[in-house]
Amino acid sequence: MTRHSGGESVGAGMYWNLRSMNVVGLKTAGVLPGGGDSTYRRLPFIVLFPLMIAVGGVYILFLPVMIICTTIYMVGVRVFGSLLLQMRKSVAFGWRPSEAYLSGKGTEKKEGETEKKEG
Repeated sequence: MTRHSGGESVGAGMYWNLRSMNVVGLKTAGVLPGGGDSTYRRLPFIVLFPLMIAVGGVYILFLPVMIICTTIYMVGVRVFGSLLLQMRKSVAFGWRPSEAYLSGKGTEKKEGETEKKEG
């Protein structure tokens, strides 16, 4: 496996960036994407074929685990998400800074005083 830098003119082939895990395939000679800080390794077919079989095998092995974890997560969100929503609805604060109760208690006292004076 030969090492190449981004922006370098290379021949046709498959080039693998280990940092971003991208594989760039060039059908004809061209320039590798990226700047000089990105490094690529040219993968011969003899290495690429078993590597893709191994990656596919790892995917097949972890697929049942991913399905089980996703199911547990979705059930948890459904059960505990609605529970948390109900808890949020039941908790209420009495103070609302956007509302001003300016005419509330003062008028009741005045009406009560006028009834005492009349009676």
